[in-house]
Amino acid sequence: MKELFTMLTDPRFHLVSNVRERFGQGPEPTFVRLNREGFAIDEGIKKKTLVHPYMHLATHPFAGKGDLFAPMYGEITDITERSVFVKHVEPTEEMKAACEAVPETDILACEERGEALVPVLKALGLNTKSLGQECETLIVNCQNPDPGVTWAEPMLLTHTRTLSAGLTMLRRLSRAQRIILAVPEELKVKVHDFEVVPVPSRYPASVNALVVKAVTGRERPEGVGIVGLHNVWSLGHVAMTKKPLIETVITIGSLSFTGNYIVRDGSTVGELLEFAKVTLSAGDTIVRGGPLRGESVDKQDRSITKGATGLFLVEKGSVAPMIGHSPCVSCGSCVAICPARLRPDVLSRYAEFGLHKRCLEQYITSCLECGLCGYVCIARRPVLQYIRLAKAKLGISVLKTEGLYAQEEATTTGEARS
Repeated sequence: MKELFTMLTDPRFHLVSNVRERFGQGPEPTFVRLNREGFAIDEGIKKKTLVHPYMHLATHPFAGKGDLFAPMYGEITDITERSVFVKHVEPTEEMKAACEAVPETDILACEERGEALVPVLKALGLNTKSLGQECETLIVNCQNPDPGVTWAEPMLLTHTRTLSAGLTMLRRLSRAQRIILAVPEELKVKVHDFEVVPVPSRYPASVNALVVKAVTGRERPEGVGIVGLHNVWSLGHVAMTKKPLIETVITIGSLSFTGNYIVRDGSTVGELLEFAKVTLSAGDTIVRGGPLRGESVDKQDRSITKGATGLFLVEKGSVAPMIGHSPCVSCGSCVAICPARLRPDVLSRYAEFGLHKRCLEQYITSCLECGLCGYVCIARRPVLQYIRLAKAKLGISVLKTEGLYAQEEATTTGEARS
Protein backbone atom coordinates (compact mmCIF):
# COMPACT_ATOMS: atom_id res chain seq x y z
CA MET A 1 0.00 0.00 0.00
CA LYS A 2 3.03 2.27 -0.32
CA GLU A 3 1.68 3.94 -3.49
CA LEU A 4 -1.63 4.67 -1.75
CA PHE A 5 0.12 6.35 1.20
CA THR A 6 2.34 8.31 -1.18
CA MET A 7 -0.68 9.60 -3.09
CA LEU A 8 -2.44 10.71 0.08
CA THR A 9 0.60 12.64 1.35
CA ASP A 10 2.07 13.84 -1.94
CA PRO A 11 1.85 17.67 -2.03
CA ARG A 12 1.33 17.51 -5.79
CA PHE A 13 -2.16 16.15 -5.13
CA HIS A 14 -3.06 19.40 -3.39
CA LEU A 15 -5.19 21.24 -5.93
CA VAL A 16 -4.33 24.75 -4.68
CA SER A 17 -1.02 25.73 -6.23
CA ASN A 18 -0.71 29.39 -5.06
CA VAL A 19 -0.11 30.46 -8.68
CA ARG A 20 -1.81 33.83 -9.19
CA GLU A 21 0.10 35.41 -12.07
CA ARG A 22 -1.95 36.48 -15.06
CA PHE A 23 -1.86 34.11 -18.00
CA GLY A 24 0.94 34.48 -20.49
CA GLN A 25 0.13 34.82 -24.17
CA GLY A 26 0.98 31.67 -26.08
CA PRO A 27 2.88 31.50 -29.35
CA GLU A 28 1.71 32.66 -32.74
CA PRO A 29 1.38 29.23 -34.36
CA THR A 30 3.00 28.41 -37.68
CA PHE A 31 0.67 25.44 -38.14
CA VAL A 32 -2.65 24.41 -36.59
CA ARG A 33 -4.71 21.23 -36.65
CA LEU A 34 -8.37 21.96 -35.96
CA ASN A 35 -10.83 19.31 -34.79
CA ARG A 36 -13.68 18.99 -37.32
CA GLU A 37 -15.29 15.69 -36.29
CA GLY A 38 -19.02 16.02 -36.87
CA PHE A 39 -18.74 19.50 -38.40
CA ALA A 40 -20.18 20.50 -41.78
CA ILE A 41 -17.55 22.53 -43.63
CA ASP A 42 -18.79 25.84 -45.06
CA GLU A 43 -19.29 26.14 -48.78
CA GLY A 44 -16.12 27.37 -50.45
CA ILE A 45 -13.80 26.15 -47.65
CA LYS A 46 -11.33 23.75 -49.25
CA LYS A 47 -7.62 23.11 -49.78
CA LYS A 48 -5.62 26.26 -50.59
CA THR A 49 -8.34 28.53 -49.21
CA LEU A 50 -6.80 31.57 -47.48
CA VAL A 51 -8.17 32.20 -44.00
CA HIS A 52 -7.93 34.91 -41.37
CA PRO A 53 -8.55 35.04 -37.59
CA TYR A 54 -12.24 34.66 -36.67
CA MET A 55 -13.17 33.42 -40.16
CA HIS A 56 -16.07 30.96 -39.96
CA LEU A 57 -15.07 27.51 -41.24
CA ALA A 58 -17.70 24.99 -40.17
CA THR A 59 -20.95 24.41 -38.28
CA HIS A 60 -21.83 21.53 -35.98
CA PRO A 61 -25.39 20.11 -36.21
CA PHE A 62 -25.64 19.76 -32.42
CA ALA A 63 -27.12 22.90 -30.85
CA GLY A 64 -24.76 22.80 -27.88
CA LYS A 65 -21.58 22.58 -29.95
CA GLY A 66 -19.88 25.81 -30.97
CA ASP A 67 -18.98 26.62 -34.56
CA LEU A 68 -15.42 26.32 -35.89
CA PHE A 69 -13.30 29.38 -36.69
CA ALA A 70 -9.83 29.99 -38.09
CA PRO A 71 -7.43 31.01 -35.30
CA MET A 72 -4.82 32.75 -37.48
CA TYR A 73 -3.83 33.99 -40.92
CA GLY A 74 -3.07 30.98 -43.07
CA GLU A 75 -3.80 28.64 -45.93
CA ILE A 76 -5.73 25.39 -45.60
CA THR A 77 -3.40 22.55 -46.57
CA ASP A 78 -5.79 19.64 -46.05
CA ILE A 79 -9.26 18.72 -44.82
CA THR A 80 -9.95 15.21 -43.52
CA GLU A 81 -12.85 13.63 -41.66
CA ARG A 82 -11.17 14.48 -38.37
CA SER A 83 -9.14 17.63 -38.94
CA VAL A 84 -8.65 20.88 -40.81
CA PHE A 85 -4.95 21.68 -41.34
CA VAL A 86 -3.82 25.29 -41.71
CA LYS A 87 -0.31 26.64 -42.23
CA HIS A 88 0.61 30.24 -41.48
CA VAL A 89 1.06 32.67 -44.35
CA GLU A 90 1.86 36.35 -44.28
CA PRO A 91 -1.48 38.15 -44.64
CA THR A 92 -2.32 40.17 -47.69
CA GLU A 93 -4.04 43.53 -47.37
CA GLU A 94 -7.25 41.84 -48.42
CA MET A 95 -6.92 39.25 -45.64
CA LYS A 96 -6.23 41.98 -43.07
CA ALA A 97 -9.26 43.94 -44.24
CA ALA A 98 -11.46 40.82 -43.98
CA CYS A 99 -10.26 40.22 -40.43
CA GLU A 100 -10.92 43.81 -39.41
CA ALA A 101 -14.40 43.55 -40.92
CA VAL A 102 -15.43 40.69 -38.61
CA PRO A 103 -18.34 42.22 -36.66
CA GLU A 104 -18.19 42.56 -32.90
CA THR A 105 -20.91 40.88 -30.87
CA ASP A 106 -21.63 42.44 -27.49
CA ILE A 107 -23.24 39.51 -25.71
CA LEU A 108 -23.36 41.47 -22.44
CA ALA A 109 -25.78 43.84 -24.15
CA CYS A 110 -27.70 41.01 -25.78
CA GLU A 111 -31.35 40.95 -24.73
CA GLU A 112 -31.77 37.23 -25.41
CA ARG A 113 -31.92 34.89 -22.43
CA GLY A 114 -32.16 31.17 -21.77
CA GLU A 115 -32.60 28.95 -24.81
CA ALA A 116 -32.83 31.96 -27.12
CA LEU A 117 -29.26 32.87 -26.19
CA VAL A 118 -27.85 29.46 -27.17
CA PRO A 119 -27.74 30.09 -30.97
CA VAL A 120 -25.95 33.40 -30.38
CA LEU A 121 -23.24 31.74 -28.29
CA LYS A 122 -22.98 28.73 -30.61
CA ALA A 123 -22.35 31.10 -33.52
CA LEU A 124 -19.45 32.52 -31.51
CA GLY A 125 -17.77 29.14 -31.09
CA LEU A 126 -18.91 28.39 -27.53
CA ASN A 127 -19.89 24.91 -26.40
CA THR A 128 -23.11 25.52 -24.46
CA LYS A 129 -24.11 21.96 -23.45
CA SER A 130 -22.92 22.35 -19.86
CA LEU A 131 -23.72 26.07 -19.67
CA GLY A 132 -27.45 25.79 -20.37
CA GLN A 133 -28.40 22.86 -18.16
CA GLU A 134 -31.97 22.29 -17.03
CA CYS A 135 -31.58 22.33 -13.25
CA GLU A 136 -32.71 24.16 -10.13
CA THR A 137 -29.19 24.53 -8.69
CA LEU A 138 -26.09 25.03 -10.83
CA ILE A 139 -22.66 24.59 -9.27
CA VAL A 140 -19.55 26.17 -10.78
CA ASN A 141 -16.60 23.85 -10.13
CA CYS A 142 -13.80 26.31 -9.31
CA GLN A 143 -11.13 23.68 -8.67
CA ASN A 144 -8.11 22.89 -10.81
CA PRO A 145 -9.29 19.68 -12.54
CA ASP A 146 -6.08 17.63 -12.04
CA PRO A 147 -2.93 17.78 -9.95
CA GLY A 148 -0.42 19.93 -11.81
CA VAL A 149 -3.05 22.10 -13.51
CA THR A 150 -2.74 25.61 -12.05
CA TRP A 151 -5.04 28.02 -13.90
CA ALA A 152 -7.99 28.05 -11.45
CA GLU A 153 -6.53 30.53 -8.93
CA PRO A 154 -5.61 33.15 -11.55
CA MET A 155 -9.10 32.83 -13.03
CA LEU A 156 -10.65 33.43 -9.63
CA LEU A 157 -8.26 36.02 -8.19
CA THR A 158 -6.66 37.85 -11.12
CA HIS A 159 -8.88 37.61 -14.19
CA THR A 160 -11.83 38.99 -12.24
CA ARG A 161 -13.36 41.06 -15.04
CA THR A 162 -13.43 38.09 -17.39
CA LEU A 163 -14.86 35.83 -14.67
CA SER A 164 -17.49 38.42 -13.74
CA ALA A 165 -18.57 38.73 -17.39
CA GLY A 166 -18.74 34.94 -17.70
CA LEU A 167 -20.87 34.59 -14.56
CA THR A 168 -23.18 37.38 -15.74
CA MET A 169 -23.76 35.54 -19.01
CA LEU A 170 -24.11 32.20 -17.20
CA ARG A 171 -26.94 33.65 -15.13
CA ARG A 172 -28.70 34.81 -18.29
CA LEU A 173 -28.20 31.46 -19.97
CA SER A 174 -29.16 29.19 -17.08
CA ARG A 175 -32.63 28.78 -15.64
CA ALA A 176 -31.19 27.67 -12.29
CA GLN A 177 -32.66 29.40 -9.26
CA ARG A 178 -29.31 29.15 -7.44
CA ILE A 179 -25.81 29.40 -8.86
CA ILE A 180 -23.13 28.32 -6.38
CA LEU A 181 -19.38 28.73 -6.74
CA ALA A 182 -17.55 25.70 -5.25
CA VAL A 183 -14.21 27.24 -4.26
CA PRO A 184 -11.17 25.54 -2.64
CA GLU A 185 -11.45 25.98 1.12
CA GLU A 186 -8.08 27.76 1.36
CA LEU A 187 -9.11 30.62 -0.94
CA LYS A 188 -10.99 33.66 0.30
CA VAL A 189 -13.17 34.55 -2.65
CA LYS A 190 -16.15 36.88 -2.73
CA VAL A 191 -18.16 37.33 -5.90
CA HIS A 192 -20.93 39.91 -5.90
CA ASP A 193 -24.40 38.39 -5.85
CA PHE A 194 -23.13 34.79 -6.04
CA GLU A 195 -23.09 32.20 -3.28
CA VAL A 196 -19.63 30.78 -2.51
CA VAL A 197 -19.20 27.39 -0.80
CA PRO A 198 -15.76 26.12 0.34
CA VAL A 199 -14.91 22.56 -0.72
CA PRO A 200 -11.95 20.20 -0.08
CA SER A 201 -8.95 20.69 -2.33
CA ARG A 202 -7.07 17.41 -2.45
CA TYR A 203 -7.51 15.31 -5.57
CA PRO A 204 -9.89 13.68 -6.50
CA ALA A 205 -12.05 16.35 -4.83
CA SER A 206 -12.16 18.24 -8.14
CA VAL A 207 -14.07 15.47 -9.95
CA ASN A 208 -17.49 16.94 -10.69
CA ALA A 209 -19.57 14.29 -8.93
CA LEU A 210 -17.48 14.71 -5.77
CA VAL A 211 -17.83 18.50 -5.91
CA VAL A 212 -21.61 18.07 -6.08
CA LYS A 213 -21.51 15.81 -3.04
CA ALA A 214 -19.27 18.25 -1.14
CA VAL A 215 -21.68 21.13 -1.80
CA THR A 216 -25.01 19.32 -1.30
CA GLY A 217 -24.04 16.47 1.00
CA ARG A 218 -25.73 14.02 -1.37
CA GLU A 219 -24.71 11.74 -4.22
CA ARG A 220 -26.43 12.45 -7.56
CA PRO A 221 -29.08 14.78 -6.15
CA GLU A 222 -32.04 15.66 -8.33
CA GLY A 223 -32.16 19.11 -9.91
CA VAL A 224 -28.44 19.84 -9.51
CA GLY A 225 -26.07 20.56 -12.41
CA ILE A 226 -22.41 21.49 -12.57
CA VAL A 227 -20.24 23.45 -14.97
CA GLY A 228 -16.47 23.95 -15.01
CA LEU A 229 -14.73 27.26 -14.33
CA HIS A 230 -12.85 26.83 -17.61
CA ASN A 231 -16.12 27.06 -19.54
CA VAL A 232 -17.22 30.13 -17.59
CA TRP A 233 -13.88 31.82 -18.40
CA SER A 234 -14.40 31.07 -22.10
CA LEU A 235 -17.85 32.63 -21.91
CA GLY A 236 -16.39 35.71 -20.24
CA HIS A 237 -13.54 35.87 -22.75
CA VAL A 238 -16.02 36.08 -25.64
CA ALA A 239 -17.98 38.73 -23.73
CA MET A 240 -14.84 40.83 -23.20
CA THR A 241 -13.32 40.47 -26.68
CA LYS A 242 -16.70 40.60 -28.51
CA LYS A 243 -15.19 38.12 -30.99
CA PRO A 244 -15.64 34.38 -31.65
CA LEU A 245 -13.75 31.98 -29.41
CA ILE A 246 -10.45 30.90 -30.98
CA GLU A 247 -8.39 30.50 -27.80
CA THR A 248 -8.22 28.44 -24.63
CA VAL A 249 -6.25 28.45 -21.37
CA ILE A 250 -3.93 25.56 -20.59
CA THR A 251 -1.23 24.72 -18.10
CA ILE A 252 2.05 23.60 -19.68
CA GLY A 253 4.13 21.66 -17.18
CA SER A 254 6.97 19.25 -16.48
CA LEU A 255 8.87 18.19 -13.36
CA SER A 256 10.80 21.47 -13.34
CA PHE A 257 8.41 23.96 -14.97
CA THR A 258 4.80 25.10 -14.95
CA GLY A 259 3.06 28.00 -16.64
CA ASN A 260 -0.43 29.06 -17.73
CA TYR A 261 -0.99 30.34 -21.26
CA ILE A 262 -3.75 31.56 -23.53
CA VAL A 263 -3.17 29.53 -26.70
CA ARG A 264 -4.80 29.39 -30.10
CA ASP A 265 -7.20 26.61 -30.96
CA GLY A 266 -5.40 23.86 -32.88
CA SER A 267 -1.88 24.79 -31.72
CA THR A 268 0.42 21.78 -31.93
CA VAL A 269 1.95 20.28 -28.80
CA GLY A 270 5.44 20.52 -30.29
CA GLU A 271 5.24 24.28 -30.80
CA LEU A 272 3.73 24.81 -27.36
CA LEU A 273 6.45 22.83 -25.57
CA GLU A 274 9.13 24.65 -27.54
CA PHE A 275 7.56 28.02 -26.68
CA ALA A 276 7.51 27.13 -22.97
CA LYS A 277 11.14 25.97 -23.24
CA VAL A 278 10.21 22.45 -22.18
CA THR A 279 12.75 20.12 -23.79
CA LEU A 280 11.55 16.76 -25.06
CA SER A 281 14.08 13.91 -24.78
CA ALA A 282 14.05 10.30 -25.94
CA GLY A 283 11.74 8.20 -23.81
CA ASP A 284 9.66 11.13 -22.53
CA THR A 285 5.86 11.04 -22.79
CA ILE A 286 3.61 13.93 -23.81
CA VAL A 287 0.27 14.00 -22.00
CA ARG A 288 -2.59 16.15 -23.25
CA GLY A 289 -5.10 17.03 -20.54
CA GLY A 290 -4.37 16.49 -16.85
CA PRO A 291 -1.63 14.17 -15.61
CA LEU A 292 -4.20 11.71 -14.22
CA ARG A 293 -7.13 12.06 -16.62
CA GLY A 294 -5.30 13.05 -19.77
CA GLU A 295 -4.07 10.95 -22.67
CA SER A 296 -0.60 10.39 -24.08
CA VAL A 297 0.02 11.57 -27.63
CA ASP A 298 2.40 9.92 -30.04
CA LYS A 299 3.33 12.84 -32.30
CA GLN A 300 4.27 16.45 -31.77
CA ASP A 301 1.90 17.59 -34.51
CA ARG A 302 -1.11 16.60 -32.38
CA SER A 303 -3.05 19.64 -31.24
CA ILE A 304 -4.77 21.43 -28.40
CA THR A 305 -8.48 22.17 -28.79
CA LYS A 306 -10.81 24.52 -26.93
CA GLY A 307 -11.76 21.84 -24.41
CA ALA A 308 -8.17 21.03 -23.35
CA THR A 309 -6.92 22.11 -19.93
CA GLY A 310 -3.27 21.08 -19.84
CA LEU A 311 -0.18 19.81 -21.63
CA PHE A 312 2.42 17.92 -19.64
CA LEU A 313 5.78 16.29 -20.22
CA VAL A 314 6.39 13.12 -18.22
CA GLU A 315 10.15 12.63 -18.19
CA LYS A 316 11.61 9.18 -18.80
CA GLY A 317 12.20 7.40 -15.50
CA SER A 318 9.86 9.59 -13.45
CA VAL A 319 7.14 6.90 -13.63
CA ALA A 320 7.85 3.19 -13.47
CA PRO A 321 7.14 1.65 -16.91
CA MET A 322 4.69 -1.12 -17.65
CA ILE A 323 6.67 -4.27 -18.41
CA GLY A 324 5.32 -7.03 -20.63
CA HIS A 325 1.74 -8.20 -20.17
CA SER A 326 1.62 -6.87 -16.59
CA PRO A 327 -1.19 -9.00 -15.15
CA CYS A 328 -3.18 -7.83 -12.14
CA VAL A 329 -1.71 -9.08 -8.83
CA SER A 330 -4.96 -8.53 -6.87
CA CYS A 331 -3.30 -6.26 -4.31
CA GLY A 332 -6.49 -4.25 -3.79
CA SER A 333 -4.87 -0.80 -4.00
CA CYS A 334 -7.22 0.38 -6.77
CA VAL A 335 -10.26 -0.82 -4.84
CA ALA A 336 -9.15 0.99 -1.71
CA ILE A 337 -8.61 4.30 -3.50
CA CYS A 338 -11.66 4.32 -5.83
CA PRO A 339 -13.95 7.24 -4.86
CA ALA A 340 -16.90 5.53 -6.59
CA ARG A 341 -16.42 2.35 -4.51
CA LEU A 342 -15.96 0.16 -7.59
CA ARG A 343 -13.70 -2.79 -8.46
CA PRO A 344 -11.30 -1.31 -11.04
CA ASP A 345 -9.27 -4.51 -10.95
CA VAL A 346 -12.24 -6.56 -12.15
CA LEU A 347 -13.37 -3.93 -14.65
CA SER A 348 -9.93 -3.75 -16.23
CA ARG A 349 -9.61 -7.51 -16.49
CA TYR A 350 -13.02 -7.83 -18.14
CA ALA A 351 -12.03 -5.12 -20.63
CA GLU A 352 -8.63 -6.72 -21.22
CA PHE A 353 -10.25 -9.96 -22.34
CA GLY A 354 -13.10 -8.37 -24.29
CA LEU A 355 -15.83 -9.23 -21.76
CA HIS A 356 -17.26 -5.74 -21.99
CA LYS A 357 -20.88 -6.55 -21.14
CA ARG A 358 -19.76 -7.99 -17.82
CA CYS A 359 -18.48 -4.51 -16.93
CA LEU A 360 -22.11 -3.40 -16.65
CA GLU A 361 -22.57 -5.91 -13.81
CA GLN A 362 -19.68 -4.15 -12.04
CA TYR A 363 -21.33 -0.70 -12.41
CA ILE A 364 -18.90 0.70 -14.96
CA THR A 365 -21.34 3.55 -15.58
CA SER A 366 -20.50 4.87 -12.10
CA CYS A 367 -16.78 5.22 -12.90
CA LEU A 368 -15.69 8.87 -12.61
CA GLU A 369 -12.50 8.34 -14.65
CA CYS A 370 -10.36 10.07 -12.00
CA GLY A 371 -7.33 7.92 -12.87
CA LEU A 372 -6.34 7.06 -9.31
CA CYS A 373 -6.61 3.33 -9.98
CA GLY A 374 -3.81 3.44 -12.55
CA TYR A 375 -1.71 5.72 -10.35
CA VAL A 376 -1.64 3.33 -7.39
CA CYS A 377 -1.36 0.12 -9.44
CA ILE A 378 1.85 -1.62 -8.41
CA ALA A 379 1.73 -3.75 -11.58
CA ARG A 380 1.69 -0.57 -13.69
CA ARG A 381 -1.45 -1.67 -15.52
CA PRO A 382 -3.27 0.92 -17.70
CA VAL A 383 -6.41 0.49 -15.60
CA LEU A 384 -8.18 3.69 -16.65
CA GLN A 385 -7.41 3.04 -20.31
CA TYR A 386 -8.94 -0.44 -20.05
CA ILE A 387 -12.08 1.05 -18.48
CA ARG A 388 -12.33 3.70 -21.18
CA LEU A 389 -11.95 0.98 -23.80
CA ALA A 390 -14.85 -0.95 -22.29
CA LYS A 391 -16.98 2.19 -22.19
CA ALA A 392 -16.21 2.88 -25.83
CA LYS A 393 -17.16 -0.67 -26.80
CA LEU A 394 -20.40 -0.34 -24.82
CA GLY A 395 -21.15 3.09 -26.29
CA ILE A 396 -20.80 4.82 -22.93
CA SER A 397 -18.96 8.14 -22.87
CA VAL A 398 -17.88 10.11 -19.81
CA LEU A 399 -20.65 12.58 -20.65
CA LYS A 400 -23.29 9.83 -20.48
CA THR A 401 -21.66 8.27 -17.44
CA GLU A 402 -21.68 11.36 -15.27
CA GLY A 403 -24.75 12.98 -16.81
CA LEU A 404 -24.87 16.55 -15.57
CA TYR A 405 -21.70 15.83 -13.63
CA ALA A 406 -19.68 15.54 -16.84
CA GLN A 407 -16.20 16.99 -16.98
CA GLU A 408 -15.86 20.18 -19.02
CA GLU A 409 -16.65 19.62 -22.66
CA ALA A 410 -14.90 16.31 -23.26
CA THR A 411 -11.34 16.99 -22.25
CA THR A 412 -10.59 13.31 -22.45
CA THR A 413 -12.94 12.23 -25.24
CA GLY A 414 -13.50 13.12 -28.86
CA GLU A 415 -12.96 16.86 -28.33
CA ALA A 416 -9.26 16.49 -27.80
CA ARG A 417 -8.33 13.79 -30.29
CA SER A 418 -6.99 16.03 -33.05
